[in-house]
Amino acid sequence: MAKSSKTIFSFGHSNKPIATFLATLKKHRIDILADVRTIPLSRYCPHFNENALRRVLPDQNIQYLWRGKNLGGRGVNEGYEEAIMELSEMAKNGTRVCVMCSEADYKKCHRYLTLTPSFKKQGLSVTHIQYENEKKPNRHK
Repeated sequence: MAKSSKTIFSFGHSNKPIATFLATLKKHRIDILADVRTIPLSRYCPHFNENALRRVLPDQNIQYLWRGKNLGGRGVNEGYEEAIMELSEMAKNGTRVCVMCSEADYKKCHRYLTLTPSFKKQGLSVTHIQYENEKKPNRHK
């Protein structure tokens, strides 16, 4: 396979304050946040609920897309390949797309186990964003 020249990003919101989350997205110049949680709700951090993100992200010039029905980590996904292609094409066209779930450690998440191989098959590199000043979960090489 040819060397990847385009990148798609991956990020787990964890239990951080919304300001920290938004600052991290801005630092990485994310244009589109694709929420890949099957159920886009957080009992513990309601500021990460779908409706809350739909309210706050436009103020940051970030578009919100929910793709949990297609790319979620639980249950059967509908239109998986089409959603992978949709996001891949955006990234290949220069849009800074980030798939988001709740798990901070990407190696424990479907973003790494399922989505990353699919994006790599599309010729993309995948950058897993982490919050600053936290240990890298890269313990198992």
